[in-house]
Amino acid sequence: MRVVPDGEQLLVKNKIVREDLHSVDLKTESKNLKQKPNRELLGFIKFHLWAYQYGKKGLGIRKKQRTLRRLAEKIGEPPVLIDSNKINISTQKLSDFYFGKGYFDNSVTYSVKPKLGYKNRSKVIYNVNLNNHHTIQKLTYITLSKIMDDILRSNQAEQKLSVGQRIDFQNIEAERNRITDLFRNRGFYKFNSSYIDLDIDTSLGENQASVILNIRNLDDTQTHSQKYIEQILVKIDDASHQETILYQGIQFIEGSYYINPSTLSKNILFRVGELYNADQVQKTYANLLSMDLFEFVTIRFNPSDEDSLTKLFTAEIILQTAPKHDFTWEPQAIYTDRSDVVQSTSDQNFGIANNFRLNNRNVFGSGESFSLSSLTAFETQLINDNNGNLNGFRQSVNAELKIPSLVYFERKKISQTFTKKNTRINISYLHDRNVSFTRNVIPFNFTYAFSKNQFSFGITPLRVSINQANINPDFLKTLDNSAQFYTSQLLTNNIIAGPKATIHWNNKTNNRKSYWQIRSNAIELSGNLISSYFDLFTNETAKNREIFGVKYSQYARSDIDLSYTFVWDENNSIAYRFNTGIGLPYGNTEFLPFERRFFVGGGNSLRAWRPRTLGPGGYQDSSNAITIEKTGEILLQASLEYRFDIIDKLIDGAVFVDAGNIWNYSKDMNFPDGEFRFNRFYKELALNSGIGIRFDFSYVVFRVDWGISLHDPSLVDDERWIIRYFSRDRWVFDHSAVNFAIGFPF
Repeated sequence: MRVVPDGEQLLVKNKIVREDLHSVDLKTESKNLKQKPNRELLGFIKFHLWAYQYGKKGLGIRKKQRTLRRLAEKIGEPPVLIDSNKINISTQKLSDFYFGKGYFDNSVTYSVKPKLGYKNRSKVIYNVNLNNHHTIQKLTYITLSKIMDDILRSNQAEQKLSVGQRIDFQNIEAERNRITDLFRNRGFYKFNSSYIDLDIDTSLGENQASVILNIRNLDDTQTHSQKYIEQILVKIDDASHQETILYQGIQFIEGSYYINPSTLSKNILFRVGELYNADQVQKTYANLLSMDLFEFVTIRFNPSDEDSLTKLFTAEIILQTAPKHDFTWEPQAIYTDRSDVVQSTSDQNFGIANNFRLNNRNVFGSGESFSLSSLTAFETQLINDNNGNLNGFRQSVNAELKIPSLVYFERKKISQTFTKKNTRINISYLHDRNVSFTRNVIPFNFTYAFSKNQFSFGITPLRVSINQANINPDFLKTLDNSAQFYTSQLLTNNIIAGPKATIHWNNKTNNRKSYWQIRSNAIELSGNLISSYFDLFTNETAKNREIFGVKYSQYARSDIDLSYTFVWDENNSIAYRFNTGIGLPYGNTEFLPFERRFFVGGGNSLRAWRPRTLGPGGYQDSSNAITIEKTGEILLQASLEYRFDIIDKLIDGAVFVDAGNIWNYSKDMNFPDGEFRFNRFYKELALNSGIGIRFDFSYVVFRVDWGISLHDPSLVDDERWIIRYFSRDRWVFDHSAVNFAIGFPF
């Protein structure tokens, strides 16, 4: 089967040969190559080329497998044959790229070299001679407007260009964008980067240049002028009511959908009499859309009819509201690992669920949104001596009121610096029942949520959770005395009360090729205020003090999850993740509450282990029949994942490695060797590898990951590298797990 026609050459590699410039970033140079080799999986498998060969000329025709042939034709990729015209274009584009980096005298040539051992496969070598770069010797800004000149001078410290700097057209473009933003945020509505002309003079001396940024007028007769806001009109829906409400200088023309003007004015960041500010307009867009009341938001600026010099503008804000009520029903199929306190090591779980959600927007007329949701789930464990009887039931009901402002703080100056502001009041009820225990949980949260730039914050000053648990007496009898005490303490009635703060940050919008994401429960406290009451007003000093007849939990907890993604090209990427956390009980509490303990395993963690079946530390479970659920107070885990395209925009693959474990902070007789120690923790890291398939359905990604254990810290030291027994019968089946999940693991 011939994939390369006679007389043609298959392109197998592009190589750019040039001097290594450590101080200059030229990594994006390969983007300028017009021809690139056929895609490869794992860096060496030309799957798409093979699929093309199969569909066009191979087995698909001989065996008349029409369906497979059509599929292969769809996902296949024709051979990339060396084309001298495209190579010449690439050569010129490379030269232009280096020119833009300040290497004005560069030269680029190419040669085609056959691959050793193959007569019809070749690589293209681009030979680059950069020569010396040009440096800015003189930097000049020219404008005929005194106002603009004053603005430039007062913001000189923020310049992206400076004398002595290597000429880089990327930096020049960044400076043009900075100047554009500077003027548009100071009233110059019509200004854009096309009014900034660039002139580079290289006649000053060897490798020296003069850079001139000339800011042109609007035309030959008209200079740029600052625009002031004379009037602000807000039109809601059809704006059928002729009566206009004036609030804080803003005119509200109501439609059939009433929204309190004070609510909207808090989210409109510009006012009558102010200079036009593009940044404030964009933040206003974000604020109004984050209210979740509007399907569309339009902001227009029109010249004032009464101002012949057009220095005054009328701002028109048009709001198209979303339906006041909506109802969603989401039936679900469940394949999950159980989160019970005790579980058999060979159990699997299947079930069904129904999720109902009712939304009521603008419930009190001031932009508030009220939602009521209900989740009902039935689960069953399939084990060898069980025919699949129903033994898991979960019912939750959640009510949330979202207010589109920071209650109490809205009038404070600091509030003006944030966007997407809202206050959320949430109360829930959860009933969880299985063969081992029954839990009832009622959490209440009062949370401030807001954003600034790329940061999103959540501050919960008031958080109360009432937790009630009943353990099956027959189950307790199966445990020894120490395990009974541990389980009774872990699943006890308790109250969690205290503040919490969360942070989320990512820079994907700045650089889609290389970006970070950080999620953190920065701090979570419980029980301190209640404990202060006992210390100040009572004589009780012992542990397990109670309020309203229920023990309160006292602890501090924090965790952080960092991930980094590097997009190699459109078909390959590498993602890294590091996750760590610590939770410490103190004062009134001996054990960190069940809900706030860390665990590893499952589809988003160590993918060769089921959730809560590993750790803490080097603890070795002596019983294979019934095990206490594995949780800890310290978490360390990391993952590395190589992601590649299989079928464009439909199926992706992954190869991954996960490592991690949990530990207790101090020694616990129930878990020998389960405490964290610096001199041995690295020996107690579990390690697994695996492969995954991801189905991209645009609106959701369905994921299947198969993880295989490599290092198991629950075994004795000499037996932990279990991968050495790989060749044994059924080893793979006994030391691996298949995970089904929605979305990426990180």
